[in-house]
Amino acid sequence: ETTASATRAWVDDRPPVRWRLILSVFLRLIAIGHLVWALWEWAALIGLVPPLTGGATKAHLPRQGASWFFAGVDPIAAVGLWLGSAWGTATWLVVTFARILIHTAYAGIFDWNAPWTALQALSVAVYLVLFFLSERADREEKLKRRRRVE
Repeated sequence: ETTASATRAWVDDRPPVRWRLILSVFLRLIAIGHLVWALWEWAALIGLVPPLTGGATKAHLPRQGASWFFAGVDPIAAVGLWLGSAWGTATWLVVTFARILIHTAYAGIFDWNAPWTALQALSVAVYLVLFFLSERADREEKLKRRRRVE
């Protein structure tokens, strides 16, 4: 037996990385974060806690509109992400890109928040990597099954 075939056999016998599970756990962690953020936004809107960002400028109409938007949409995205649905992921991506947009393109109104914006962009990048790895692993698993049948 050659070294190459022995190595190939060893690689084929390894348990596969469960990328789909890792992606699911990642999305659930994002869901928890969005739910906590939404609860804090709602508490700030009704005056129970101070707003996390913007303090005195929170009363400006664009900031209020954004606060109401995110307080309403974040829990929807959180539930969808927790359930693992496509609409949850789509809602989360819309909310995330909206946050990135308001903190970059409209930084004069909503303040530039580099760490928060970087975290949002990083979460999308991690999601994309995990998504593509899980899709590739699923495709490889289907090919292995097809080869076994033939």
